[in-house]
Amino acid sequence: MKREKKEPLAMCWNPVDAKCLRERSEGSVPDVSGIYKWWASRKCLKTILDALQLNMKDVENSIEKKENIDLYCIYVGQADSLEVRLKGNHVNGRGKSTFRKSVEAVVKKIYGNQDVEKNTNSFIDKLKIEYRFVSQKKLDDTEIKEIGNKYLRLFNQQHNGGNELRKTYGITKKLKELRNEL
Repeated sequence: MKREKKEPLAMCWNPVDAKCLRERSEGSVPDVSGIYKWWASRKCLKTILDALQLNMKDVENSIEKKENIDLYCIYVGQADSLEVRLKGNHVNGRGKSTFRKSVEAVVKKIYGNQDVEKNTNSFIDKLKIEYRFVSQKKLDDTEIKEIGNKYLRLFNQQHNGGNELRKTYGITKKLKELRNEL
């Protein structure tokens, strides 16, 4: 099924509750190409760091933070269809995504094996998501800068930045081990 190419809408980065994506009807997230960021509150970030056996003080300054808001970017990505990727894969768990597997791994580490799906959904519902439309599959320089790779993205395998911290604290290895336990 070929989609009609749409002109990108002028959108600024503006986080919304992830829970809204679960509760809205089909079509509420546009079926267009886009880039997106997942944000965690300080409390949720602390949960993630606890699962990875990391201290906030060691990594906080390397994680992108929303100005004047208690939000830390934990994952960035791009999608051919924001609707399929965000609502389908990430929020509602159809198919497996790096993001969802990472959240499941953290939830299982912190809360144990009981009700992993329910606890994963509950954790995701506490996060924020923001997205912006793009007009092409290959990102231009401005879009690459918007999702940037200079920051540490705890759940990313690509666009992850913070490579020295990843090596120093074994972040990639720890997350891979947690994911393998699923």
